Amino acid sequence: MPLFRPSGELSRPAVLKERAVSPDELAKMTDFSGRKAYGYVKHLAVTIGPRWTGSSAEHRAARYIAKMFRQFGLTTRLQQFPVRTFASSRCSLKVKDRGKWRPVAIEPVCLTASLRNFSGELYYLESAARECWTDEMAGKIILSPGRHRPADRPLLIRKYKPAAWIIVETGLAPEPVHFAMPHAERREFGDIPHARMTHLDAVDIVKRGLTAARMTMINTDRPSHSLNVIGEVRGSENPDEIVVICAHYDSSLGISGASDNAGGTGMMMELARVLTGARPARTLRFIGFAAEETRMQGSRHYAWDLSRRAGRAKKAKSFNEKKDTTELDRHVFCLNIDVQGAVIGKHSFSFSGVEDIGASVRMLAKETGLPASVSKGAGMTDGSSLAAVGIPALQFARSAGTGGYMHTSLDDIRYVSADALAKAGRFVELYLRRHFVAGKALPFPREIPPDQMKELEGFKKVEPTAKKPRLP
Repeated sequence: MPLFRPSGELSRPAVLKERAVSPDELAKMTDFSGRKAYGYVKHLAVTIGPRWTGSSAEHRAARYIAKMFRQFGLTTRLQQFPVRTFASSRCSLKVKDRGKWRPVAIEPVCLTASLRNFSGELYYLESAARECWTDEMAGKIILSPGRHRPADRPLLIRKYKPAAWIIVETGLAPEPVHFAMPHAERREFGDIPHARMTHLDAVDIVKRGLTAARMTMINTDRPSHSLNVIGEVRGSENPDEIVVICAHYDSSLGISGASDNAGGTGMMMELARVLTGARPARTLRFIGFAAEETRMQGSRHYAWDLSRRAGRAKKAKSFNEKKDTTELDRHVFCLNIDVQGAVIGKHSFSFSGVEDIGASVRMLAKETGLPASVSKGAGMTDGSSLAAVGIPALQFARSAGTGGYMHTSLDDIRYVSADALAKAGRFVELYLRRHFVAGKALPFPREIPPDQMKELEGFKKVEPTAKKPRLP
């Protein structure tokens, strides 16, 4: 029996009980299929594979999501925006060990500068903070845990002049983590070649005092585009209230990204399937964001476009502030799903908005028996881009031991299960049905406290190359 009748009236199984709802009872209240969600995940992570920003694979993933949205009955469109895509044809480091050169695995930081046939010294720096920089860094490959502040890079390039910077991983992943440097950041602050190295390889080098090194990185980047996939079902009672349910579908360079974030995208797609036929009271807008791994370019572009059009609309003489609203004003809530599907894991939520949002999650988690932590504050994921323009946002993730393998080749389908997707997906479906699909009135005010807005300021920036989006 469904949790909500078409009219929005609560059915009997939804009455609060003294004990937690069992998994079987929750399954009867919801329509979410873990098996179907796993199928979407497998298609993205295995059939399509790595979905790097601006790549042909990312574009294939966008077309696949759009195709499924249309099959579900959603009104579907694509929002195109400019990006730079990256490739590395060679990345190698050798250190001299007892008179012989031996290779050490490094991974280029995407969108960073090249370094050709360099021979010189390694220089270990205990901290990346500028207070620790010395003149001895000049012309050497810096080996340091952590990354220096981008705003300090002009001083680094002008005064200290290192040949390259190798970031030492803090965790014990068996391979270097794949990350990117935003194109806007390197344009603003300059660039030197950046790479990453595993923690244990760096321990071996430092402990044995190896300093002689040879390093080559041949990197290229070029203009490209990415596509936000937008599918919408119009609300039956309050169509001008838009609720966004989103996830990013891209992955790091060369990584299948089964959990991060084919898992979240598969969950979002299955929610689109089951909620499209639920006759929602308000408009549900499902979005697959692109280019999240290059600092949330997709969601930032979406938010920037809303703000730009809202500003233009309000400048028009015909706009009446007492009667008229912009599309940005009509966005009332965002639920972002990032990193999902781990066989063993823990659910966590963070929110930007009034305290009632956190309370609503805690109450439903207690009611359904879902182990989950709830915290207030922005996270480095797509929901924060929308929160930065005033849209209350709830972020949902499932962390795990295998989460230590994010952005490495070990983030693959082996560690994702249909049962884990079902457990999380049914909770989200129940949450959305209770508060947005059937509710007569919005459960939370459309506001974000000033202290949170100050924290979100950094999420407003977009690539300066952003142009008016084309909608193919």
